[in-house]
Amino acid sequence: MSFLPMARGSACTNCSDCAYKNGGTTEVQSLEDQISALEARIQELESGETSTTPNDIPPVHSQMLLHSFMQRSCGVGFFLDKERFKKSLALNADGEMPTFALLNTSYLWGMLFSSSANPPEQEAVLVSRALQSSAHALSEYHPQKVLQCIQSEVLLANYFYRAGRTLEGKYHITAAASLVLSSGAHKIRTSSPDTSGYLATFNVNPLSEPSDAIEEGERINAFWAVLTLDAFWNTAHGVPSSITYTSPMARVDTPWPRIMEEYTRAPFDPGFRSSHTIERFLSGILDYSIPDSPKANFPRAAILFERATFTGIRLFNNPHSEQSQASFSSLDSLIQRFLAGLLPPDRAFSGAPLDYQFCMYTLAHAAVIQLHLPFASQNNISRTRIFTAAKAIVNLNDTWGYVLEEEYINPMLAVIWTIACKVFMDESIQIQYAEARILCERVMNAMERHPFPLMKHQLAQVREASASSFPASYAPY
Repeated sequence: MSFLPMARGSACTNCSDCAYKNGGTTEVQSLEDQISALEARIQELESGETSTTPNDIPPVHSQMLLHSFMQRSCGVGFFLDKERFKKSLALNADGEMPTFALLNTSYLWGMLFSSSANPPEQEAVLVSRALQSSAHALSEYHPQKVLQCIQSEVLLANYFYRAGRTLEGKYHITAAASLVLSSGAHKIRTSSPDTSGYLATFNVNPLSEPSDAIEEGERINAFWAVLTLDAFWNTAHGVPSSITYTSPMARVDTPWPRIMEEYTRAPFDPGFRSSHTIERFLSGILDYSIPDSPKANFPRAAILFERATFTGIRLFNNPHSEQSQASFSSLDSLIQRFLAGLLPPDRAFSGAPLDYQFCMYTLAHAAVIQLHLPFASQNNISRTRIFTAAKAIVNLNDTWGYVLEEEYINPMLAVIWTIACKVFMDESIQIQYAEARILCERVMNAMERHPFPLMKHQLAQVREASASSFPASYAPY
């Protein structure tokens, strides 16, 4: 799959597998995607014969894998309370061990995060185990099986996107999205119980009342972790989020996520209720009823990225539509206010790891590019906006790249950096900004320093495009 667009006027990040054409999805392509996803799941179920239980992994080895995983778990979408998860792993722990699905996906990431070399066959075994146990996760007898199944699907989605296996990544994030909706995670603390929407029709995995503030926080954070991935990666595939968050059917009332410690340090008032969370944000309405949390900015950035992509395309395809013009202007203002209110990445900030802050901040700049890219050749303001945003992404790399070289980075960056290169390769940008060529090289150098499969694939696409965009005689240094 290629996420690099070359066609003029398309703000979508995908060209070869894009189902988004002329403002809508084709039914044929949608059905083909569903069939392909089902075929992928069948292959998953048939792919291995290893046990789905983790009991045959030596205790010392399993403890090392879990320790390695927990050190960097935030970056791969781990939303459960870390302390409770660690306690549940203890041999003499009270209560339940984690589900087999969650353990196996944790082992898989622990192996990837391990500093020791791991043979490909070992990774293949752990992938097979994780897939099999996740396929049967809802059949396990476990009080937290729904939430932990969602967690397993998020971890698998991130794994497959990082590995460049994008169809499988899309399958698993779609599975997670289905689970958060069918369990009612989008209606936590709702002020208007669902009587006609998604829950009334598909409430097949209902969640019981949370036992305390931490458990409720895990559910809130689970929903937003899924929506963040779903909104971003579906946009990269060329289609809107599968969670139709502004429709009456799946309207989101769940409050914005918070850092886990905040749920106990400043718990919700028992009578607090929430509604129209995303719609209020998109309307520019600030909710002062609860303290805001930096944790909320990542899903907000993902939502802005998605909305910017399709708002820009709609206006480009229908430039005389007053509704499209109004939507464009409103979203443009919202993105500018959002960026102005963000604090730059700070290594000393304890609320989120540096790689988390870095990706979120970069994603917010990418939203600017997605909104204005279709108009860059025609409009000087849009051209200036996308160049400024792309250069900000380069500056972030220059400031923090040396710190992140030895760290795991979010696979989203493979797509976002491709988008930045697309800006610098734009003919109108090259004419107006002589430094575009050097900036593009700097992004490609950053991509080279993180050679995981998806990044390598994107870099190859960028290099191929740059060969035709820049003169062969050009030497940046």
